[in-house]
Amino acid sequence: MYPHVQSFITEDSTQHYTQQYEYYHALLFQLLDSPVKSTQHIGGTKHFNYPTEPILDILVGVNNLHDITALDEKRLNYAGFYRLHHAYHKKVVMAQFNNLVDLKQHVRLHIIQHHTPTFEQYIAVDTLLHNDKAAIAFFNQQKQALAQPPTTIRAYETYKQQLFSQLYTML
Repeated sequence: MYPHVQSFITEDSTQHYTQQYEYYHALLFQLLDSPVKSTQHIGGTKHFNYPTEPILDILVGVNNLHDITALDEKRLNYAGFYRLHHAYHKKVVMAQFNNLVDLKQHVRLHIIQHHTPTFEQYIAVDTLLHNDKAAIAFFNQQKQALAQPPTTIRAYETYKQQLFSQLYTML
């Protein structure tokens, strides 16, 4: 997998990410016997309130994480998504890559069980970063500082998760 944080982008003048989201939303619901109950475009590519990596983040709600069976994972593999094997707590993360050589993520699915604290936190923090100017400024400053040195994806994502937890306490 591409080892470093990708260069940040600051705008989407062609509405590329909105169109991509619509495409993947339809794809996820059209998978045979899909356990997907909801999708939501989240993160910086939704609103561009701060510079962000060029990765479309999609929150995928399911009734139960155990609904993501090996068969569902295989169907997602056929659609070009591969499971990221990190120590994620109460969620499954799958990514689609630009190609199988560079392995730069360009779409990421955050699959989380509905009606759980993790799911509610995702929605609350996304709403906060969409609407609250102080939270946006804080997150932007911290995120920019983190990405300055060549940072590994794992360190960056771990720190970003800590930032999200900090932001959640601001609610």
